[in-house]
Amino acid sequence: MLLKPSAKSDRPGGLPGSRDGQALAPGGRPWGAARLVGQKTKSLMIMRILYQFPISHYCEKSRWQLEHKGLAYETRDLLPGAHWPRTRWLARIGTVPVLRDGERRVGDSTKIAYYLEKYYPERSLIPEDAALRHRVIELEQQFDRLGVHLRTWMYGHVLDRPETMELLLAPAGMAPWITRLLAPPLREAIRRKYAINPKSVVYAGERVEDGLTLVETLLVQNGGDYLVGDRLTLADITAASLLAPMMGIAGTPWEGIEVSSLPEPVRHQFRLVRERSAGQWVKERYLRDR
Repeated sequence: MLLKPSAKSDRPGGLPGSRDGQALAPGGRPWGAARLVGQKTKSLMIMRILYQFPISHYCEKSRWQLEHKGLAYETRDLLPGAHWPRTRWLARIGTVPVLRDGERRVGDSTKIAYYLEKYYPERSLIPEDAALRHRVIELEQQFDRLGVHLRTWMYGHVLDRPETMELLLAPAGMAPWITRLLAPPLREAIRRKYAINPKSVVYAGERVEDGLTLVETLLVQNGGDYLVGDRLTLADITAASLLAPMMGIAGTPWEGIEVSSLPEPVRHQFRLVRERSAGQWVKERYLRDR
């Protein structure tokens, strides 16, 4: 995985990318490793921690917003399944991301987004213009729901791959033989929890296609590089981060997906997505705005 008035919760999503067995962020830093960025003097006085699954595209959404605003923070990687007591204690939810900002604790990527806009309005991602503001909030909701379908589609194709399980279990720092032992039950738990089956994967693929088409339509209508207005907004970050697992972008947790070893029909789907204008737009946002 995965504010506006919504009770929605994020779920773990996205797929792995790695080098030498460890996922890397831009600049070579391991994704999910503790990091401090931004306003050193002021921000380091307040301990800001993002509890996450490194490969969750919903957690990526929150990471992007924090870094866009130049806010210093650390990450704490949680183990899927075992994360539940921690997130329930922190924010009374069973999902990630959860942000701890001093004494404040916020769960769900959308709630985190609006929390950050309220308390840290610098470099705002929501326009002041009423019409543009309404449109950004509306699109954030649409693309946030799209993230659920993207997760289903991706897991439907790569859940059985060993590197997927390795990255999901990496936060525990377990010996390889323990990881191999735990991988099958975790895989089946994910399959049951998110109802990953041929029918649901086909349906999710149709919804993802709708989302890609919406991105392309908005870009034509807006006549620029962004979905709304002439600068980066929360709509752009939500759309780009939640679609990124399909794109294999260098420096992201998902760059290591071995598309070449997937069945030809699936490889063809990945190629089409990455080559179309929506896929190119996601890559461009990562290159220029991430």
